[in-house]
Amino acid sequence: MFRIVVALVLLAHGIGHSMGLLQIFKVAAVNPEWDGNSWLLTGPTGTTATHVVGGVLWTVSIVGFAALAACVVGWLPESMFNGLAVGSATVSLLGLLLFPIAFPTFSTIGALIVDLAVLAAVIWYHWLPSDAA
Repeated sequence: MFRIVVALVLLAHGIGHSMGLLQIFKVAAVNPEWDGNSWLLTGPTGTTATHVVGGVLWTVSIVGFAALAACVVGWLPESMFNGLAVGSATVSLLGLLLFPIAFPTFSTIGALIVDLAVLAAVIWYHWLPSDAA
């Protein structure tokens, strides 16, 4: 049961990154305060390049966390888990750093907590999905 809960949290976290894509492509105004720009990237690179970077970060996070969920339930090999966990959480954190107002505040805080929890579980506690068996 614990594995299912962990997998659902990881999957939901991944899907949550779609809010960034929805806003970049002007499908929905997830956070009306955010215009798709980055406090760091937009000035030197321009809006189009910034949107591409944001789109890549959000897409990699979606795919990465969905793959993590698949590792947890056994659909993908557990040997992929550590690399996916560190990579996905790092990419998500980079997105939060570059686009801090992309999501509503509550979602940003939740994303930060999940990313840090994933990193802590893998790096400090050496957690693997088989540990939840």
